[in-house]
Amino acid sequence: MNKQEEFKLGICMWGFPEKGVLGLRTAGEMGFQGAEISLGSFEEHYPMSDENVQREYREISRECGITLTALSVEHLNQYGLSHPMNSRRGKIALEGSRIGLETAARMDIPVVQLPSFNSGAIRTEEDFENTCEKIALLCEEAEQYGIIVASENTLSVEDTLRMFGKIGCKNFRLMFDSQNYFLDHGADTAQVLRELYPYVEQIHLKDGYNGQISSALLGRGETHFLQTARVIRETACARWLLLENYYDRPPLNQLCADPLELVRTDMKTIKTVFEMQ
Repeated sequence: MNKQEEFKLGICMWGFPEKGVLGLRTAGEMGFQGAEISLGSFEEHYPMSDENVQREYREISRECGITLTALSVEHLNQYGLSHPMNSRRGKIALEGSRIGLETAARMDIPVVQLPSFNSGAIRTEEDFENTCEKIALLCEEAEQYGIIVASENTLSVEDTLRMFGKIGCKNFRLMFDSQNYFLDHGADTAQVLRELYPYVEQIHLKDGYNGQISSALLGRGETHFLQTARVIRETACARWLLLENYYDRPPLNQLCADPLELVRTDMKTIKTVFEMQ
């Protein structure tokens, strides 16, 4: 991102209080410029891969002027890329990711996000090799669509750079997160970003406390969010800043009767910190 370009504010729809296309419309009405959506689960046959669902999302996004910034293959947190290629979970992970690429292509979504958490986390060298093997294949397939493949993980800086060297594809990038590195191993997120910012495509913004994910409004948790935000501003490493706090579930949704007010509070924080209109 050129430092003269403006930051844009988006929302990850899986944490938004309202769901589906009605939630997308509400997000647009609230002033969000973009939204990241999910492919859905393997068990539900990947709802976003349905052409009728895709049509509804595209129509609403056009009507509301809200850009679909990325598509998350969230089922990878259960059927991880870290599993061997010939295992059941490994096969499901690769198949779902390919469906994600096809879906994003049909919806003109430029980025497919591949998370590596929970049972898909990269903990061993074998996990690392398995994940790199699949991502390299997916990057090659994504080239025909002009799609960027973005990994979201909590690898060390050294291992992240090793991953980029091993995969070696120009359309491979990072989906950076403002809490996950701290949550996973107490890392200084701002320092991690200073070292990895050239590889970042988009950024998830969330905060938390007591080791709980997305459990605090931005700047009110223990993750030193404002320090990370300062590095984002200094490096201008990504245009899209996507709120990923879980406004739809405890403990955040217990803070007030209307969870949309919590969203508005975080929007105000971001607009202030990043000097957005």
